[in-house]
Amino acid sequence: MKATRKIMLTALFLIAVIAASATTSQNADTTLTPSEKYFIGKWKLNVYGLPQGDAKMLMVIEKVDGKLQGTLGGEKGENPNKFTKVEIKGNTLNVRFMGGGWDVPMYLDKKDEKKITGSMNDMFDVDGTKIVEDAK
Repeated sequence: MKATRKIMLTALFLIAVIAASATTSQNADTTLTPSEKYFIGKWKLNVYGLPQGDAKMLMVIEKVDGKLQGTLGGEKGENPNKFTKVEIKGNTLNVRFMGGGWDVPMYLDKKDEKKITGSMNDMFDVDGTKIVEDAK
């Protein structure tokens, strides 16, 4: 009788552990809105018409401790510049960063499943493609 009870308690414990881990992973996924799931990640951006010519950049958007944040750097992510503001409204990502001593806004709209278009400083056209990384 004691052996059967031990087996039952062990089985219940394992079921509880599995259920708790499943609930935790579900909670992690549900904390992101559909728009956040879309914009969070790495993006290759092309910025057209800058004074020094067209530029290729890497934008990274993350959510850390419930807050959106990110960087904008060179084509390979070099010299990343932290965003001072990251906000998603509907299908539009609004970011701000300091560039050349100026507070620069950038607005990016969802175009399709992996493409965005928008404007930097309301003067320079931007388009981008999401970098899809292989699952590890």
